[in-house]
Amino acid sequence: MRKRTVALLGGDKREIEVAAALADEFAVRCFGLPGDMPAATGVRCCASLDEALSGAEAVLLPMAGVKENGLLYAPFLGEVKVAREDLALLKAGTPVLVGVASGYLKELCAELSLPLYEVAEHDLVAIPNAVPTAEGTLELIMRETEVTVNGLKVLVLGFGRVGEALAIRLKCLGAEVTVANRGERRRQQAKSHGFALCPWHDLGVGLQQADVVVNTVPAPVLSKDLLGRLSPGALVVDLASGSGGTDFAAAAELGVKALHALSLPGKVAPKSSGRILGRVYPRLLMTVCGLAQDEEVAE
Repeated sequence: MRKRTVALLGGDKREIEVAAALADEFAVRCFGLPGDMPAATGVRCCASLDEALSGAEAVLLPMAGVKENGLLYAPFLGEVKVAREDLALLKAGTPVLVGVASGYLKELCAELSLPLYEVAEHDLVAIPNAVPTAEGTLELIMRETEVTVNGLKVLVLGFGRVGEALAIRLKCLGAEVTVANRGERRRQQAKSHGFALCPWHDLGVGLQQADVVVNTVPAPVLSKDLLGRLSPGALVVDLASGSGGTDFAAAAELGVKALHALSLPGKVAPKSSGRILGRVYPRLLMTVCGLAQDEEVAE
């Protein structure tokens, strides 16, 4: 059987785990990972994007993907831009997998007829990945505040997978947790867990009472007006992808400490979160993308 070739571009310590897991089923070409990464049969570290992409039958990008300015998330490398000419090395129809796709990446893939799959919200990724995100947020709150979590008043915006995982852990540590969520179904779920509820149309009141606000909603939520309702010394932690849901410029102007905490799983639990991706990607490549192994062609 011939192993299909997958290009793995950029990434952090999570992608080291992913490369090793993929190598069982695929021929893996990495660009942007340490050259001395643990050896795994079938993993080849490339010196350039061209080398990694030429002949690739699928491309894996990091969860943080490619920014609007084209910069690849590649902390081991520094600034590397993914340009049109790079992706043009791929045949039309080559699948590209990424956590969250920027408008820049969507436009390039559409122009070059490359099917683009966003996996961050896929249940197989998002549900288990909520745990390291929640744990990383707890660590951040402990580091950035001068009081115990026990007794801390925390307002969680959004009660999706991450919001729920975080709220439960905060409550177990003794925090006074209030949840604000637009949708009624998730509001009722939060209520069934015993959390206090803040009406979405009345966020200002909830903000006034909070020591810490955690936003998980990937849309403009915390405007300058709402940020102005916060009590002095309150901390804002924004977990939303992309540009987040907080007006960070307004926060700086108002003297509000607001942190955009992206890629927490890769920072606080790279092995665990990398293993999650390492279990999921082979399945997605073979089922969703149809990238099963080829039979060897007889001479």
